[in-house]
Amino acid sequence: MQTGADDVRPKAVSPHVARLMLLVNAAVWGSGYTILKHIQATVPTQWMMAIRLSSAALIMGIIFLPRLRRIRLGRLVVPGIILALTYWLGFLFQLKGLETIPPGRNAFLTDTYCVMVPFLIWAITRRRPNWQHMLAAVVCIVGIGFVSLGGGAAVGVLEIGAGDVYTIIGAFFFAANLVAVGILARKFDPVALMFMEFVFTAALFLGGASLLEGAPQPGWARWDLVAGFAYLVIGSTIIAQIFQTVAIKFVPTSQASIILSTESIFGVLMSVIFYGERLTMSTVCGFALIFCAILLSELHLPRRRTDGERPARG
Repeated sequence: MQTGADDVRPKAVSPHVARLMLLVNAAVWGSGYTILKHIQATVPTQWMMAIRLSSAALIMGIIFLPRLRRIRLGRLVVPGIILALTYWLGFLFQLKGLETIPPGRNAFLTDTYCVMVPFLIWAITRRRPNWQHMLAAVVCIVGIGFVSLGGGAAVGVLEIGAGDVYTIIGAFFFAANLVAVGILARKFDPVALMFMEFVFTAALFLGGASLLEGAPQPGWARWDLVAGFAYLVIGSTIIAQIFQTVAIKFVPTSQASIILSTESIFGVLMSVIFYGERLTMSTVCGFALIFCAILLSELHLPRRRTDGERPARG
């Protein structure tokens, strides 16, 4: 067990509040797909992410400077690099896929990480997911498919292209990141952990952008791109990531993955509100299936816990 003046731990959060935090997280992430697609049409992917994460790290450093000063950040170098590598690879592959496939399809394939998470936990801990989590994951993924592919994005759904493969690989790394966060957030201060993750991930994207994507362009300073970056930095990166890191300490990791997977619902809602996409019967069915999956993941019959699902506290 690690102790010391720099081991700053957040106060306990009730499971209900933690689930709400994860739902807000999903809403912010889901609405970001369209914004990412818009910015990506002008700004190359690695520069986009370098700007986003560098800005996030800078803002976090300023806001949480007193807190970070109390923590020996040197202890967080290795955990930060582990999170950064999975975060970087997840975004790199997901956004590579987004270049060639529609946002709805990209959202659906990205959210397959909710099915991968219990298997990764099983591989690491040798503790089998319970049947409710497994069934909820199946119901959830089917529901996401109805929602994301029901509004016209299903054209060519049976054709597995390069964009689909890239996105699925990205989903694997996002699942690995979620599991790593669930493990490391129990041992280290979550804000400091995310700060180090952003710093190292920004460095990875900055290196890739400098080598492969040329120099930044003055045209990137358009108001719509600046507004999009502000939303991605403050909402999708800082607030959402902190919410996830804090909340996952008080919600089982496999259950958290189910709640976070609803981001594709919010992605579809964004499209309906701002682009006039019509809700089809398939989409409505998808909403119902996702809702059932969340209920299934949260309503447990009395039983002995066998999957180590409740994170240690204190």
